[in-house]
Amino acid sequence: MEPDFDILLCAEEPLAAPLRVWRDTVRWVLLGGLVVVLASASSRGAGWVPLVSHVDLGIHEFGHMIAMWAPRQFMALAGSLLQVVAPVGLAAYFWFARKELPSAALFVAWTAVSLRNVSVYMADANARVLPLLGGQEGHDWAYLFGEWGVLPQAEGIAGFVSAIGWLTFGCAFALAVWGLARPRLQARKNAEQEAYRRTLPVREPRNRPPATAE
Repeated sequence: MEPDFDILLCAEEPLAAPLRVWRDTVRWVLLGGLVVVLASASSRGAGWVPLVSHVDLGIHEFGHMIAMWAPRQFMALAGSLLQVVAPVGLAAYFWFARKELPSAALFVAWTAVSLRNVSVYMADANARVLPLLGGQEGHDWAYLFGEWGVLPQAEGIAGFVSAIGWLTFGCAFALAVWGLARPRLQARKNAEQEAYRRTLPVREPRNRPPATAE
């Protein structure tokens, strides 16, 4: 079920003009700009975005830590998996539970950063030149692709994941555009409904109550 974001647009008490401008315009423009900045940084930094990727690295290592009990393949996969699942889960939380579209869009953009970062890690499975915390001996995707027998296709798989990352950036930007357009479309719809109501004939009630003599 789609979250009812119209609740935010149909508040009973009108907002002050500065708050309305922030809610309907400024925050969406800033969010769209931030998505563009993150996408540009991901492209120029070979998938590494300052601050965001530092947090992703911590999540990645935590994924390995909590999966230490599991078979080696799952433990190797858990780092990249949690790195992507964590922002996806937060986006779903803010979308469905909190119905906060700006926060959800922000975490969709974060998901895109994570996917791009993982794709670069995948592409390095053969070259193995990335500086890793545990050294190249602990290269997760070199090990996983080797175990799965797809090491020669590493770059192709990485390209597919990277494409999903770029599409996710596009989704985040589309959400920002939607948030910017939504109150304006709603205002236009309300104006059209009001104009239509004014054209309707006014009908007198059929059964008037009898007039009472004073």
